[in-house]
Amino acid sequence: MGSVRTVIVDDHALVREGIARILTEAGFEVVGQATSGREGWRVVREISPDVAILDAALPELSGVELCRRLRRREVAVVMISMFDDPEWRAEATRAGAAAYVLKGDSPTVLVDAVRRAARGEVLLPPPPPNTSLLTAREREVVQLVAEGKKTSEIAHLLSRSVATVRAHKASAMRKLGVHTTAALVRTALEQGLVRVPSYEGFHGNS
Repeated sequence: MGSVRTVIVDDHALVREGIARILTEAGFEVVGQATSGREGWRVVREISPDVAILDAALPELSGVELCRRLRRREVAVVMISMFDDPEWRAEATRAGAAAYVLKGDSPTVLVDAVRRAARGEVLLPPPPPNTSLLTAREREVVQLVAEGKKTSEIAHLLSRSVATVRAHKASAMRKLGVHTTAALVRTALEQGLVRVPSYEGFHGNS
């Protein structure tokens, strides 16, 4: 592999210049910089780098959304952030980032991440189930559906109207991308959103 061409997207000049110096000293080529997500999107489309180093919290277009766009163009992404937060890491993974590096890490961590990302390696583990995908009430409704409760029973148990229960169920189905009750239960169980001892042969109810 020849010199790895990189783009740095961060809204702080000192951070950009510091990263540029680290990458240059490590033998990488810094071919572009940007101060916002939208500017980063434009720069990457014009330059087509091998790796983009993105701040997770960018103005105008978030680092996560920019990462999604860049992965569709087969540009490897190393996400950088001040926050060592599991959900931020999970979002970076879901967006297709190869690595998540803290701004407080040593320069060698960043250099290693960029080098390995350029080789197509992914350093981030698979994300945990996205339990925040459904609201607490939606998960409650899906849990009761998975237990075989009818809509009228769920409404009684939760002290809600049948229409409200159906609305929560419909919202959960939309978020999970399913169209039947059986698929709703199966997907929710597979993603760890609900827990039921056994659901073999589940056919759903109205």
